Amino acid sequence: FDQTTFFLTANSLALIAGVCCTKMLSDRFDKKPLLIVLSLLSAILGAALFFVPPDAFWCLLAVRCPGAVVSGPTAPLVWAMYGDVADYGEWRFNRRMTGLVFSASMFAQKFGLTIGAGLSGWLLALFGYIANAPQTDDALMGIRMLFTFIPAAVALLNVVALTFYNLSDSEVAKLEKELEARHALQA
Repeated sequence: FDQTTFFLTANSLALIAGVCCTKMLSDRFDKKPLLIVLSLLSAILGAALFFVPPDAFWCLLAVRCPGAVVSGPTAPLVWAMYGDVADYGEWRFNRRMTGLVFSASMFAQKFGLTIGAGLSGWLLALFGYIANAPQTDDALMGIRMLFTFIPAAVALLNVVALTFYNLSDSEVAKLEKELEARHALQA
């Protein structure tokens, strides 16, 4: 049990706490603006982590754990929005598209993880990282960027992508009622 174990455990518990807050938050706020705010906070806290000295353990923990809490609800919110998209597809085109929406999202997720893993390796090589060797200042800077500014930039890209999402929670509630009425007529 060392500082690394403590840091990773605290981060995981903070992430779980954030996930547990999802229902409370989504009951109070529409999913899209909530996800935008959480993504912006995640970007800010992720970028702030860059400025914490590596040997300031408690300060690192004080910045990273709130970042994990803020990041926690983002995945459940995105998956709920996929369900909303599937409902919209059925409402708009009279065809249930749940399988298509969720399989496409799983494909995109797996593709993104593949690209992200490869990109991490390429960036480490670009920064001069050499495994099992003392790292140069450039390599250490690259590692810090991979854990701070690069994820913050991805969170900001998420905000940009969300501007194209046009389903509000009230619209989803209306179309769900219409779908229920359609289903009742078909039964």
